Amino acid sequence: MTHRTQFGLRVTHHLMALVPSFHTLHSGEEKPIDFAPCTLSKAEQNYAQIEREALEIVFRVRKFHQYLYGRKFTLFTDPRPLTTIFGPQNGIPSMAVARMQRWALLLSVHNYLIEYKRAEHHANFDGLSHLPLQVKHREKKDAVELFYLGQVEKLPVSASDIRRETMSNSILATIVEMVLKGTQAISLIDNNELSPFISKRNELSVQHGCLMWSMRVVVPHKLWKRVLEELHTGHPGIVRMKAIARSYLWWPGLDADIELQVKMCQSCQQILKMPSQAPLHPWEWPSIPWERIHVDFAGPCEGHLVMVDTHSKWPEVQVMTSTTAEKMIEVLRNLFSHYGLPEVLVSDNGPQFVSQEFANVLKANHVKHIHSTLYHLATNGQAKRFVQSLKQALKASKGSSTLQKRLETFLLTYRNRPHPTTKESPSLLFLGRQLRTS
Repeated sequence: MTHRTQFGLRVTHHLMALVPSFHTLHSGEEKPIDFAPCTLSKAEQNYAQIEREALEIVFRVRKFHQYLYGRKFTLFTDPRPLTTIFGPQNGIPSMAVARMQRWALLLSVHNYLIEYKRAEHHANFDGLSHLPLQVKHREKKDAVELFYLGQVEKLPVSASDIRRETMSNSILATIVEMVLKGTQAISLIDNNELSPFISKRNELSVQHGCLMWSMRVVVPHKLWKRVLEELHTGHPGIVRMKAIARSYLWWPGLDADIELQVKMCQSCQQILKMPSQAPLHPWEWPSIPWERIHVDFAGPCEGHLVMVDTHSKWPEVQVMTSTTAEKMIEVLRNLFSHYGLPEVLVSDNGPQFVSQEFANVLKANHVKHIHSTLYHLATNGQAKRFVQSLKQALKASKGSSTLQKRLETFLLTYRNRPHPTTKESPSLLFLGRQLRTS
């Protein structure tokens, strides 16, 4: 009779029987080659159900390492979550229990596939798993258990307090039973209080009666207030409290409770900084040049009237010996004769811009006038920012030549270089060409 050999594992419930290699005949019948018996120690019996299932895989792969290492084999298991946690095609889940992460790392040296197979299809070898051997184990705490205990000891409540309150809490007691016994019916319960735990059920474990989510202790409701008060010792603030809490503990809505704890602290509120300013709504970018212009005076630097086109960032600067409304209107008429009338003119609340004479001129020419909000100069920020650049350039070049020559040199350079906002030069966007400079 011909047959073919496959390497595989069959995982059973009580960690008793193993088929590391089996023959599959042409008839489809599987013939076992070897079995590896083992019973759980007292500490292992307290593992979560998903951990006990994982331990079976790790034990058997170690047992038959000399047959499996360097060869591709298949693991068949009935708990479906293990196909994700130990699946070689997936990374090791960051929130998995530390013990499971260590086992996943240990298995990663092998070339294997892991597949889900329903428990009723394991009957050909599952019988031996119900006949455990009477074996005496030397009890010792592993590194993961010592780590968990160290985490609990750092909390402001003892492990016994957490264990007692966990078992007296109906929700947490139900979750502990689910973790230890692998109960699946609980996932069908429609309960808002259970849902945060159900979504993490493959990352939960139980250590000495304390429910753990990965490396964090799940604190029962009655101990929340005591833990929050301890976390707030020294008034560290919301961010630091969350950082400390996320290293050691968890419960549903922990972040919101920490924020509320700080907000309810009178001392913290008294020294709280003023809230930041609301973000400013930016001006809409005009679709064509000279649609909206911003006007301002660059005083006290020898009196300059500054105008900036917001589409192209093209600047116009006029040196003025007088800053009266009448003189300013003359300058604006001259510029309007070159470029036409804008649709919108934005200015601050200087006396020239709020005068009735200036308002009549704009109204007669159908130009909408927008004043910046009092004490909020950023409304006219387009002109204000150019005024800063103008002042810096003129002060830096002071003494090298006359004011008019320095101003003309600055404007030629400014108009012909790319603007950081538009990434194009003002001359190209305003005139449609680059200015010839040499």
